[in-house]
Amino acid sequence: MDDNRIFVEAFGDPACPYDWSAEPARLRLRWRYGDALTWHHRMVGLSSTTEDYPARGITLADLATSRVGIAQAYGMPIDAQIGTRHVATVVACRAVVAVRRMRPELVDAFLRHLRVVVMGLRRLPDEPETLREAAERSGVDPADLTAWTDDPGTADELADDMAAARAPDAPSLALPERLAQTPDGVWRLTCPSYVMSHGDDRLSAPGFQPARVYEVMVANLAPGIVPRPDAADVTEVLRWAPYPLATQEVAALTGMPREAARSALEGAGARYVAAGSDGFWEL
Repeated sequence: MDDNRIFVEAFGDPACPYDWSAEPARLRLRWRYGDALTWHHRMVGLSSTTEDYPARGITLADLATSRVGIAQAYGMPIDAQIGTRHVATVVACRAVVAVRRMRPELVDAFLRHLRVVVMGLRRLPDEPETLREAAERSGVDPADLTAWTDDPGTADELADDMAAARAPDAPSLALPERLAQTPDGVWRLTCPSYVMSHGDDRLSAPGFQPARVYEVMVANLAPGIVPRPDAADVTEVLRWAPYPLATQEVAALTGMPREAARSALEGAGARYVAAGSDGFWEL
């Protein structure tokens, strides 16, 4: 096998604010290691019906309060208004799996834009209009997306993803504080959780982690991979990115504190569009 390629299973859910808050770490990995990392996005499916959260005693106000705290702690744009109803996140997860199956070269873009519209623009993840908007933003034909989502093979792959998320490996089980338990007592990976593989070697990082944890994993699995240095300035970052970036993402790629990155972006004349608790920048 290629000594300088690592396979990354990234377990997440487009409607999870922690998963969204991990975008700066994911982008930093892409910047640092590029094609040395092969990504495989797997869906956890946090809620299968609109009754899942209420059955656990979680209210819409609870979810909004949690989003406020997460946005303050990690800096990604999150619209934390109290929702109009509970959602079944599995609908968005199924759409991601559909694109992964049928147009794998577009799944990164589709998942990114789905996260943006769900977390930053407060669209409901189980509404057809939300999936259509994410599809159009990422170059996926909405009619194709509907057909792919309805294909039985998509349901089978999503079921495999959700089953894998509910069967954590031994290293993950050794960190139960990074896991969740389903109502029937099954341990489940939280979002995001990564499993990195290189040949027969495998490392797991359950739950939200700093980017440096993932960099240490890469160094242990394939020390021959030479990471790219931090970006020299904010314009280099914005030219590299295939979509507008949040302030926190620019900070992660340049090594600057968030407010220093914001000042640098303003000084560079970058265009800013507000979204949720912050916004996005582009040249």
